[in-house]
Amino acid sequence: MRNQRLLPRLLGAIVAAVILCLSVAPSLAAVLGPQWTFRRPLQVQVIPSNAPGQSIAWAQFYTDQHRLPNGADLRITNSGRLVMPMRIMRLSEHDDLVRVAFLAPSSGTYYAWWGNPQPGALPPALKIDRGVWLQVFHFGGGNTQSWRAMQQCFERAHEICSYFADNIFLGFDPRGFHGHDMLWFHAWLHITKAGSYIFAFDCNDRGYVNLDGRNVLTKHWGGGMWGRVRFKHNVYLKAGWHRLQAGQINFGGHAGIALDWIPPGVTRFEPVPAVAFAPVAQATVGRLQQVGASYAADFTLKPQAQIFVPPTHYFQRYTFTAAVPATFSPRVKWSFSDGQTAWGLRVDHEFMRPGIYSIGMTVVQAGRRFITSRKIKIQPEMVQGFPYPPADPPAVVAAILKTYNLQYLDATSLLRGVEFFRRYNAYPGLTAWGTAWAESTATASPRRVLKTANMLAQALLATDKYDAAADIYLAASHKQLDAKTRADLINRYVVVACNYTQSAQAALQKARAFLKQYQHNAAARHAALAALTYAAVALGDGKAAAAYAKEAGSGGSQSYRQQEIQQGVWARNIESYIISGHFDTARELIYQWEGAYPRAILKGYTRLLRLKLLERQGRPLVAAKIAQQYVLAEPNSFYAAELLYRASEALKLGGDSTDAAKVLHLLAKQYPESPYARKAVTMLGQ
Repeated sequence: MRNQRLLPRLLGAIVAAVILCLSVAPSLAAVLGPQWTFRRPLQVQVIPSNAPGQSIAWAQFYTDQHRLPNGADLRITNSGRLVMPMRIMRLSEHDDLVRVAFLAPSSGTYYAWWGNPQPGALPPALKIDRGVWLQVFHFGGGNTQSWRAMQQCFERAHEICSYFADNIFLGFDPRGFHGHDMLWFHAWLHITKAGSYIFAFDCNDRGYVNLDGRNVLTKHWGGGMWGRVRFKHNVYLKAGWHRLQAGQINFGGHAGIALDWIPPGVTRFEPVPAVAFAPVAQATVGRLQQVGASYAADFTLKPQAQIFVPPTHYFQRYTFTAAVPATFSPRVKWSFSDGQTAWGLRVDHEFMRPGIYSIGMTVVQAGRRFITSRKIKIQPEMVQGFPYPPADPPAVVAAILKTYNLQYLDATSLLRGVEFFRRYNAYPGLTAWGTAWAESTATASPRRVLKTANMLAQALLATDKYDAAADIYLAASHKQLDAKTRADLINRYVVVACNYTQSAQAALQKARAFLKQYQHNAAARHAALAALTYAAVALGDGKAAAAYAKEAGSGGSQSYRQQEIQQGVWARNIESYIISGHFDTARELIYQWEGAYPRAILKGYTRLLRLKLLERQGRPLVAAKIAQQYVLAEPNSFYAAELLYRASEALKLGGDSTDAAKVLHLLAKQYPESPYARKAVTMLGQ
């Protein structure tokens, strides 16, 4: 009785084995030899379907730099090491990511193998008849005036890579932004109920849709998608499976394609759903295994989110997790080939620039070390496989970046970090990253350095980090720049140090040292003398300030009248920008004015403009300080009385009524003929 029950099972197993052998090429009777040393288990759950073609699965995994560059040693086998027909869908000599499709007649465990330097003949090629298969090609030009011409473009092009998509609805180029890619979709479409189906289609630039080899819809002129499908056609379809093909040729910009339908009994368009297409199984990838070893170092990586950092780039956060047995209690060290390291079983890392990164992992367990490395590709945006990546919270990004060792970062990464911290108002990080950027010696354009130094200084001033703001300019002046740009940075260092700190004397000495170094460069010499003029005024030394301004001259060959006209234009523009709240522009114009005409620093009007600017920015005490500095140095100036009056008002606004009264007394005593003195007497009487 027992044998009678076992007989059907035995016959079933034999039939299954025969079906397996018949479903693959005869050459697959061979079993994989012992020379393959690395593998990953692939768990496959076949999705039952009566669709044409064979049941297949696909997997994406990393080979950890042990495979041959051309992938000739890649094999897929079942649990009995029988080699399966396969197709490599994605392979690169620059990173270790592999994507393959393979024959999977039944559910169970399959294996991806590699690591044989002499792999021999290639495995049989797989014909892909399941899933929504997307091939990507580069468009190198050609006739696209009809669907047949477009199809010929696909047929003669060389495939770059391929994917399995959920359906024919894609709003991005899955391999990143390339601008001239062609997307070609193939699928079996299942119609459950015979009837009239209305198909609607659109794509970026040109494309077409065929059903059962007949053209249904074509867009044969350029132009982007309008956010909706525009071209529709009514097709009568019998129940059963229908071969569907859709192509899109992208001339530039982002790729995009959409296929909608209205099936019988439905009143509005909707994307053709994924369940309408022949299914394909995605394998679950297991931990790396090495033949003859109890453990092979391995890790998983997962893209988590990205954050936009103006003007044009993204930071991308990946999570790396060591794959270790439950019995391990290891110490794990990571290196990311961008100068950064981390410790822990699970770590997050921000990639600040696109490129190829070599990720190294060292597992230390009970005195033994297990080491592996893996090359990964970071694209400009988190696109491939993640069409709508979540936006990373700034606090999460800031917390990771604050752990970075800044001395190992390149200047571009430092600058991007600065832009991130400034954009998201993370000022503690801004100080550290800004200082590191300023102190780096890498070359950069003068305009970019000045712009970044200004941005950093203003951000630091906004948080009352006065010394740090001045030091940004000083550190940036040591970069590999032309002499004039370095002099401009020294000039701004002097202004910030004199206005906001107690380091006016030190600023004067820095400017003198710079002048001595660049005595023979006319432009740098002029800018340094302007800085010395400003520092001398801040120290109350009008005589020295006048000598510096006289030595500097006007710094140009314009006539006196032209100089006066130019300064008049500056004056009107600066007043207008202060009133309208364009403070950065107003400040920049004051720097230009005083830099070109150091004598303007002595005359006092630019000082009055600086005072007004500081008042509008909510810095009354600094405004009062620079006004009193100027009057001490230039007591006979036409603007001295007004500056003292405004200084008293600023002090009062800043909560220092005692010093405000002292300034009013000084104003009334030294400038009795001034209308501001009469105002002071009235206010003191009140």
